Amino acid sequence: MDFNLSDEQMMLRDGVERFIKDDYGFEERRQQASHGESFSRKHWQQFADLGWLALNLPEDVGGLECSFAETSIVLEAFGRGLVLEPFVSTAVLCARIIDRSGNDQQRQALLPALIQGSLLLAFADMENGSRFAVGCTQQTFAEKTPGGYRLNGLKTLVSGAPSADKLLVTASLDDATEPAVFVVDREAAGVSLDSYRLVDSSRAADVRFKDVELAASALLIAPRNSRTVLDEAHDRAALAVVAQVVGVMQGVMDLTADYIKTRTQFGQPIGKFQALQHRMAEMFVEAQHTRSILYRGMAYLEKSPEERRKAVSAAKAAAGKSGRFVCAQGVQLHGAIGMTEEYQVGHYFRLMTLLEKQFGDIDYHLTRFSAIG
Repeated sequence: MDFNLSDEQMMLRDGVERFIKDDYGFEERRQQASHGESFSRKHWQQFADLGWLALNLPEDVGGLECSFAETSIVLEAFGRGLVLEPFVSTAVLCARIIDRSGNDQQRQALLPALIQGSLLLAFADMENGSRFAVGCTQQTFAEKTPGGYRLNGLKTLVSGAPSADKLLVTASLDDATEPAVFVVDREAAGVSLDSYRLVDSSRAADVRFKDVELAASALLIAPRNSRTVLDEAHDRAALAVVAQVVGVMQGVMDLTADYIKTRTQFGQPIGKFQALQHRMAEMFVEAQHTRSILYRGMAYLEKSPEERRKAVSAAKAAAGKSGRFVCAQGVQLHGAIGMTEEYQVGHYFRLMTLLEKQFGDIDYHLTRFSAIG
C-alpha cells in the first residue's frame, strides 16, 4: 500500500482544509450547535457541490468511485475542524448499505439524491440493551400485508435521525434469523421521534414505529442477504470514525502547542519546561500510532470478512485509547481554560468521547478482536 498522497488526494486534502479554515470557524460552529438541527444545510449542500458526498459511490449513480483513502482524508479534516454535519451516517454508512443492497430500484432512487445533497439518511438499528450489536431485531418487527408491510418497534440512539429525510430500519421479518432492512420516510404516519442533543452537540433520537404502513418497494434488503451487507458497512463506518479521531488528535496537538508557546510562567513560556515537552512527545507518538493503524485498517478493507473485522477492531480500539489520552493531556496542559465552553480544546474532548463509543467502544472491539483469534 502506497502511503504517499497522489496529486489528486493532496488537492482534496487542501480543499477540505481550506473550507474548514475559511467557512467553518469555531465560533460559527458554536452558533450552529446551539440551535435548530445543530448543523448547516448550506454547508451540506457545499459538500455535495464539491463532490465529497460522491467519493465512494459508483459512477452508475453519479459517484466518483474513489478509494476509501479519499474518504479518510475528508474525515480527518472534519475531525480537526469539529464538523457537525452527519457525513459518516449518511455518506459512509447508509450510502454503503444502499449501494451493496442489490436493490437497483432503491439504488437509483436514493443514491443520486444523496450525492446531490437533497437527501439525508440515518441508520436506525440499535435497541435497548443491544450495546453495539449490528442488525438488531428483538424489539422491531415487520409483518406482510396485502399492500406491503406493517412496521412496529423502537430504535434508540439513531444518530442524525432528527434531520434525516429517510431512515434505514432493521426489523424482524417472517421469523428469519437475519434482519430485513426497510426504507422509511421520517415523516410517515406512525413514526415518532424523541430527539436530544449528544455530548458533541450533534443530534440523535429514539424512534418509535407504530403500525407504519410500507409499500412493498420499501424492503431494501431481504433477510437472507442482509448480514454481510450490514457488517461490511458497519466496519467501514467504524474505520471512518478512526480517521476522524486522527483529525481530532492533530487539532488538539496544534492547539496545545500554540498555547504552551505563548503561556508564560516564571518569566518564560511553559513550552520550555522539559516535562511538558515530554507530554507533547507522548501525544505525538500516540497520534502517529493511530494514523499507522488506520492505514492498516484501510489496507484490509477489501480482504476476507475475518481479516477485515480484525483489522478494523484493532484500529478502533487503538484509536479510542490514544484519542482519549491525547485529548485528556490537551485539556490538562491548558489548565482551567481548557474546561471552558468558549475554548476549543474542551469541544475536542467531547467529540472524542462520542467517537470512542460510535460503532463499538474499546472493550467491544478488543473482545471482537480476541474472539477472531
